[in-house]
Amino acid sequence: MKTARFLLLVLLAAPLCRADEGTDLADKLVSVMYTPDMMNDAFEAGLKPSLDQMRAQGAPADLVDSIHDMARGFFKEYFKWDEAKPKIVKIYAESFTAGELGDMLNFMQTPVGQKMARKNPALYQQSMAGSMGQLQSAMPEFQQRVRNLIGEYQKSHPQAAPAPSTGGPTITAPKPSSN
Repeated sequence: MKTARFLLLVLLAAPLCRADEGTDLADKLVSVMYTPDMMNDAFEAGLKPSLDQMRAQGAPADLVDSIHDMARGFFKEYFKWDEAKPKIVKIYAESFTAGELGDMLNFMQTPVGQKMARKNPALYQQSMAGSMGQLQSAMPEFQQRVRNLIGEYQKSHPQAAPAPSTGGPTITAPKPSSN
């Protein structure tokens, strides 16, 4: 009977041990993949396109530099690695099995994995900028399609009162009935 109780206890505790193992592996992986410096680099990579756009649109260099300095200070003031890391660990622990986390950790500990971790923020931004460039050129067509859909909706739903125009039809909430 003692053996049966012991086996039952082991079976009940096994998922908890695996969850701890997954969390431990996720913590190790996040420690390898992300550092405060890498998070800062990701922030800088995300900010760069906006700053470049300001410059391209003729914003004075000293203003752009001031905005950049303010943004850096804001990031340093509000981004706390000690608060962010447990949230990231939880996301990884919930998204991957312990085996997958172990495989990723093994890769991230290689020189190629470390290079990927360092370059990933900038590569992500470049990839997004490249793919968004395709959409940007088609944005006027998208906006026209949206205006067309809104116009069709308003025609088929006359109770939706048109709002003042700001370049295209918009939808406002239907007026309450007086019943």
